[in-house]
Amino acid sequence: MRRTNKRLTKEAIFRYCEDRIDWMLLFQGMMVLAANQVWWTWEVEDVFRKVKMGEKQAMKFYAKKMHRQIDDLVTRITMPLSKNDRKKYNTVLIIDVHARDIIDVFVRDSILQAQEFEWESQLRFYWEREPDELMVRQCTGAFCYGYEYMGLNGRLVITPLTDRIYLTLTQVPPSRKQPRIWPKHWACCA
Repeated sequence: MRRTNKRLTKEAIFRYCEDRIDWMLLFQGMMVLAANQVWWTWEVEDVFRKVKMGEKQAMKFYAKKMHRQIDDLVTRITMPLSKNDRKKYNTVLIIDVHARDIIDVFVRDSILQAQEFEWESQLRFYWEREPDELMVRQCTGAFCYGYEYMGLNGRLVITPLTDRIYLTLTQVPPSRKQPRIWPKHWACCA
């Protein structure tokens, strides 16, 4: 099952360039969530590159793009949808609102470099060609994704406390005895 989930996640990442709202209907929720995070990470780091090259307003433009994406998603959610598609869109919406809030803070506080703690402390998803793996990074922590089935959580809430919990967990020094709340496969790439 993990092999299939990995293949489908990789395909979802590859096909993200299609219309985003329609693209979400092509894949299961966990693939959409992972691919969405990979592309959000890439887009933010691309904004940092643009700022470095002299586009001083790049972060503000990206914030406007995030606001438009959320508006488009809300519009789609108000249309007739299957129960599962609505749940998928709602879950992505919650993640997108959190991502938008992060970008709004970056604009407000002039966070314009990828090396700043405010960016490093975010959960960042990368598809790495070698070893052909989805990696999750936060500060000094780096973990293989794992590809275990993850259903759509209809009551997901992301708060500053949630962010601090993730940060605390990802900074546990790698050892053979990971905290019990960690899946065993998360220790594979520390």
